[in-house]
Amino acid sequence: MAKTRRNAARSAPARPARVSGPPKKAQARPAVKKVAKASVRTKPTAKPVAKPAAKPVAKPVAKPAAKAAAQGRRLKPAPASTRHAGKPARAAAPPPQRSTYADAVSLYERGMQALQAKRYREAAESLKAVIARFPEEKELHERAQLYIRVCQRQLTPLDATPKTPEERVYAATIAINSGQVDRAIALLTAALQQNAGNDPAEYMLGVAYSMKGDIASALSHITRALALNPDNRELVRKEPDLEAVRQTEQIRAILAAPPELPKREKRTAPRRR
Repeated sequence: MAKTRRNAARSAPARPARVSGPPKKAQARPAVKKVAKASVRTKPTAKPVAKPAAKPVAKPVAKPAAKAAAQGRRLKPAPASTRHAGKPARAAAPPPQRSTYADAVSLYERGMQALQAKRYREAAESLKAVIARFPEEKELHERAQLYIRVCQRQLTPLDATPKTPEERVYAATIAINSGQVDRAIALLTAALQQNAGNDPAEYMLGVAYSMKGDIASALSHITRALALNPDNRELVRKEPDLEAVRQTEQIRAILAAPPELPKREKRTAPRRR
């Protein structure tokens, strides 16, 4: 047993003897600085952003009162609709009816009834009274003045004075038929002053002077009318008021001779009615 133990002790490797002492410090590894790799692609440098333009400074708005004072004017007060915009509008109260309104309306209606009955003078007087007696009834004045002008147009007589030669000859014919020979002569003379070649006026003047017994003047105008228009020959032959003129040698010769060609456009004198 003792041998076996010794042999075993020989065959086992010898262990190193433990040396007591302070423990060895771990060696510190040198620190490796990491260098950042430069990137291959470089980003373009951004352009500086332009600053926005400064906004113009708004001028202070002058208040209406200050502006009006600067201009030397007085500021009118704002209307009620703008001053009380937030408040609901109140219904306007109807104006009080005047005591004279009924009388004014009654007089106005009286004038309108007279106007419808074509009593224009009475209607104008009633409507004028509305304006004179009731000056406060302004709503009736405008209508009253309108119908007053209508009445005045109806009361003004139309101008029946003849103005053209044809109108004067026609008026002279009516005057001769009614026995107003002098008025007819005045009208026919005025017609010849406007148109010396008016053969109807010459013929009617011959008739008018023959009716007055002035045969010489009648003969002169009848001769002139026949020279201007030979168609008047038939009228001279048939006119009863030209009997004395037809007895003259001059008119007999003219009526017996063949008619000559007219020197101007033929116009027939108006027949007496």
